[in-house]
Amino acid sequence: MVRKVTEGPIRNKEKTRLKLLNAVGEIIKTEGYKGLGVNNIATKAKVDKKLIYLYFENVDKLVETYVRQKDYWSAFSEGIQGLIEAHQGNFGQELASQILVDQFNFFLDAEEMQKVILWEISEKNELMREIADAREVLGNELFKLTDPHFGGTDVDIRAIQAILIGGIYYLVLHAKSNGSTFCGLDINEVPDQQRIIKSLRQIVKWSYTEAKK
Repeated sequence: MVRKVTEGPIRNKEKTRLKLLNAVGEIIKTEGYKGLGVNNIATKAKVDKKLIYLYFENVDKLVETYVRQKDYWSAFSEGIQGLIEAHQGNFGQELASQILVDQFNFFLDAEEMQKVILWEISEKNELMREIADAREVLGNELFKLTDPHFGGTDVDIRAIQAILIGGIYYLVLHAKSNGSTFCGLDINEVPDQQRIIKSLRQIVKWSYTEAKK
């Protein structure tokens, strides 16, 4: 019987990397992106700051690794082709709805990603631009599935999705920042969350039905 190795260079490296990534998330949640300095991250992780450079090259690479791991859209990158093949029969109608609903639910609870999106839209930053561009590349792959259904119609699915995704970001950030209602809806409350989810599905359905006409 082979004895499982619980310690050693590889195991210690993994533990240290995890400590650093967790420290980035904690700082984003509690202090915002302005707190993401090398000394602050190392102190929060309780490790030598030299290990940031050893394992991630620099702070930007560390932050990028964290954001890419947590970003909702990055989760699709590995299985994107499988998803496209599985939903070709209906031009991605079901997938388009589910992606929006899942994004809403994810973003509602992902406090650190709420701060990341605020960072992305409030300050010009090369790292955030690269991550946003990566989302666009992934989105274009998904639109290859939906575009054929809307070709030659006056239904602009890309513009509709842009409005819906942007709306999700704004509604969540608005509710979490000041707790106020929007159009009489309080999406901090489950009943109003369900109204948003229902409407996301309805809009996608209406779009596909209108294009079919």
